[in-house]
Amino acid sequence: MTNRSTFHDTADAPGARQAAQSRAVADVNAALHDGVDRDGVLRLVARGVRQVLGASACTVMTLEPNETLLVRAADGRVRPDLPGSHVPVDDTPEGEVVRSQAPAMSADGQDPRWRGTSLSGPGLGSVLLVPVPGYDRPGGVIEVADAEGRHFGTDDARTVGLFAAQVGMAVEHDRAGADLELLAAVLGQPDTEPLPRTLEALTTGVLAGTAALACAIYLLDDNLSLRRVAGDGPRELIEAGMTGSGPNVAHAAIASRAPIVHQHVLPGDLPGSGRRSSRWPEESGRTASLVCVPLMSRSVVLGVLCCHCPPGRYPSKLELAYLSVVAGKAAMAVDSSHLVASAQEKAAQEERQRLARELHDSVSQALYGIALGARTARESLGEAPEERVDQPLGYVLALAEAGLADMRALIFELRPQALAEEGLVAALHKQLAAFRARHGVDTHAELGPEPAGAFKVKQALYRTAQEALQNTAKHAQARRIVVRLETSPTALALEIADDGDGFDPSASFPGHLGLRSMRERITEVGGVLDLASAPGEGTQIRARVPTGLWP
Repeated sequence: MTNRSTFHDTADAPGARQAAQSRAVADVNAALHDGVDRDGVLRLVARGVRQVLGASACTVMTLEPNETLLVRAADGRVRPDLPGSHVPVDDTPEGEVVRSQAPAMSADGQDPRWRGTSLSGPGLGSVLLVPVPGYDRPGGVIEVADAEGRHFGTDDARTVGLFAAQVGMAVEHDRAGADLELLAAVLGQPDTEPLPRTLEALTTGVLAGTAALACAIYLLDDNLSLRRVAGDGPRELIEAGMTGSGPNVAHAAIASRAPIVHQHVLPGDLPGSGRRSSRWPEESGRTASLVCVPLMSRSVVLGVLCCHCPPGRYPSKLELAYLSVVAGKAAMAVDSSHLVASAQEKAAQEERQRLARELHDSVSQALYGIALGARTARESLGEAPEERVDQPLGYVLALAEAGLADMRALIFELRPQALAEEGLVAALHKQLAAFRARHGVDTHAELGPEPAGAFKVKQALYRTAQEALQNTAKHAQARRIVVRLETSPTALALEIADDGDGFDPSASFPGHLGLRSMRERITEVGGVLDLASAPGEGTQIRARVPTGLWP
């Protein structure tokens, strides 16, 4: 109380107040220089402001990622539970000061508009609110109250502004440290978890590290549509912003290969929820921001990260940088998963080839030797061997030949020679060359380089081409056949077209069994087979399958 009365007594002595102000500002500067933690600096500010102004109470509030003000420090006549409490920014004097970044004063603390302030209470005479500046977003608010009828003026606001600048420095330093910790956590997170868990953890981290209300990751499917694979927060918020009244924002970000911030009006009834938003009912009709950042790895777009910011708040530069880092981490995880799957498929293919070689060199040769020995023994017995000898030899010979046939089929299943050794493109070229030589049909191939893909996928396409060529030779009377292979990062498409007789696909036709076999083979690897034909117009078969390397 001594200090308080002294300042009131010297209210008309500018020199005394200026000296006190200089000492308090110097104390805070020293604390900042010495590396005192943020809350320690803010407590010094609260005490210094109250003493310099001779006020009853002072609070220092910082603007948090969830867009509320958190009381970090308080000094003077305040409620014990005030530090650590949250003050909303909607429809409150503090919120108006945050948005306008201009001081506000009330001569009557009992004014209904000011009863919600953090220092409101019986006997409150006047309140002064001063904004705390920030780099990309406001830092917070300093609130001062006096209970003895004194009216704050512009000089008081200017004095508190000096402390507000120091608070802004402490807040920005703390925010920068938190941003660096978040970036370090994202960049240093090992990819030891399965891909879905990694992506879920990244979206959860976005909500923890930014003011976002919702976040989701979408990957491009083989048909270039977006498939949601991870997310946190209300799904309808993102989807309402993505599809809005204009073009799909996520597809626009993918097409531009750059982040896009799309602002839109948040509806009262959110799509998919059938009701007004229960968490932010007061926000409907306000402008919200949707951030879409493409996921890119090795110059290939794999998908997009979408993040929905609170209504009335544009993402800061630091938040955009953070989202770009998260998107990069997600792209690395997806691409790594692809590379691991490709390596596993290659290892499996090499193992199949090894088994095929061993079966050919050991079991097949043994069966061949048994069959040859039985046949030689049977022939050496003459034209009329005894029945008791001939029947067992015949039985052994039949078993050996059946086993040898089964072994050859198994070896081909494990490793169609051209496909396993040279790849799909080379195998198709050899198949077309054999077809051309055998049937005298002109063939044309547009296959390109060898694509990336799982062996079982390539095998399904190879067998489909084989079946289609056989059907053409049997039924089409074609003069020319064209085979095309199209590739994308996530899918392979094989097209076989001829200029033959064609047929009605819905009618009964001997080739339908082969068509059913092709369709089943493509379906087994997650693909789709389409057929177009009409009498006299030739036939076109198109099989589209995922590469089998992506999640």
